[in-house]
Amino acid sequence: MTTSLKGHLLIAAPSLVAPLFARSVILMCEHSPEGAMGLILNRPTEATVGDVAEQVLNEPLDWNKPILLGGPVQGPLMVVHDAAAQADHIVLEGVYTSFDAEKVRRLLTEQAEPSLVIANYSGWGPGQLEGEMREGSWLTLPAEPELVFWDQESDLWSHVVRRARSAELARLIGLASLPEDPSLN
Repeated sequence: MTTSLKGHLLIAAPSLVAPLFARSVILMCEHSPEGAMGLILNRPTEATVGDVAEQVLNEPLDWNKPILLGGPVQGPLMVVHDAAAQADHIVLEGVYTSFDAEKVRRLLTEQAEPSLVIANYSGWGPGQLEGEMREGSWLTLPAEPELVFWDQESDLWSHVVRRARSAELARLIGLASLPEDPSLN
């Protein structure tokens, strides 16, 4: 296996046309020889936190925050947030996930921001993601909190595709290793 992609964004290549993953941006939460797990950041559903609060929290909650579809694999309702004290898992500094019912309840009732409320996740078995990477299905970019908590009204995919391609071009032509003062070269 190559370097772990935990803490990176997995960005659907323009050629990837699978309906759920086309133009998707996935926050990679885990990546090891045993497989990988991530959360799609740019698939809002029609449901809001307020719509499911009665079922999930056993109490009403007036919050019109959309619930995102994190992938095709069924899983618990999760919250991606920046509150280290409520974290079940650290993805990168300033980006945490919680799936423990009491922590999710607390984050939702406090209407914690910045946050993303996500149902389901994306998963890959051993070697599966690496195979998709070799096929050119995905671009990658180190994640940053401002990209994870991107304004859902803006096109995250287009923004990170441009950044990933610029970073790859800089790496290919050696710009990443240029000194700040080229005269010192």
